[in-house]
Amino acid sequence: MFSLREKSGNNTSAGITVSTDGIALALVEHKAQPPTLKSAKFYSCSESERPSLLAQLVKQYRLDNIPCNLVLGSEEYQMLQVEAPDVPKQELSAALRWHVKDLIDFHIDDAVIEHFALQAENASGKQPIHVIASRKSVIQNYVDLMHTTNCNLTTIDIAAMAVRNIIVNSDYANTHTSIGIINILDGITRIIVLLNKEIYIVRTSNIGLQSLASMSDDVDSQSALDSLALELQRTFDYYESYSRQTPIERLFILNGQDVANLDSMLQQRLGVDCHTMELQSFLTSEEGEFTDILTADCLLAIGGALRAKH
Repeated sequence: MFSLREKSGNNTSAGITVSTDGIALALVEHKAQPPTLKSAKFYSCSESERPSLLAQLVKQYRLDNIPCNLVLGSEEYQMLQVEAPDVPKQELSAALRWHVKDLIDFHIDDAVIEHFALQAENASGKQPIHVIASRKSVIQNYVDLMHTTNCNLTTIDIAAMAVRNIIVNSDYANTHTSIGIINILDGITRIIVLLNKEIYIVRTSNIGLQSLASMSDDVDSQSALDSLALELQRTFDYYESYSRQTPIERLFILNGQDVANLDSMLQQRLGVDCHTMELQSFLTSEEGEFTDILTADCLLAIGGALRAKH
């Protein structure tokens, strides 16, 4: 996404996420397939404590010598899909900036814009483009933090791409064209569709873990699940008609461990093979069991660390 330095040949890379509660750091070694997760941990701190904590982590894990990918939280950027404008390649960035100026919720002069094109054409025969917009202040604050602590920041990435980086390490992704993913957060769920290992659709549902975790067996309390299943079905139907690709046959569920039988309940409603994501299916670990690292913050940091391979 937002590249800052040339990629290095280091076999180990780091993923970092920063939230109001602290910093998550993951280290991944890329020598073998699947990659090896060397470490993943969330460190609690206040905003004022961030510089000193990160400086400690830089020294402890030699983050000044390995490529570090910072992952923006979902609330720190906007992602839009538009059709490629009919302009020369050298004018594309300016044209996209003009195109999205009224679609983002802050002034275009305050925006940092990046984009990437999808390889497939849509139903109208045009090439879709994803445009990512973030506030300049957000990006600059992170750049300053990394520079102050001597962290070797190479890329600033987005949450959706970090999720994608995890899934594409699966054997399933190597043999299937169309894959669905949901990343369940406290108040929302991110719905992602991959086409040929690349992000094709990103949508947001207002149904999150708080709604789903309170479900019981009575009909009324399962309305949240029914609504989420309906949003998923609409997304999948749109994908099939818009992309002219094969139907989605598998849905990976991230952060759904606190909802009992979520995979089977969604599978019953969608008729799609639903799997709660288990990191051991995608990575090996130097630390043994994948137990305490399965939080939203650590997952995104792991996805950030996996970016160097792709």
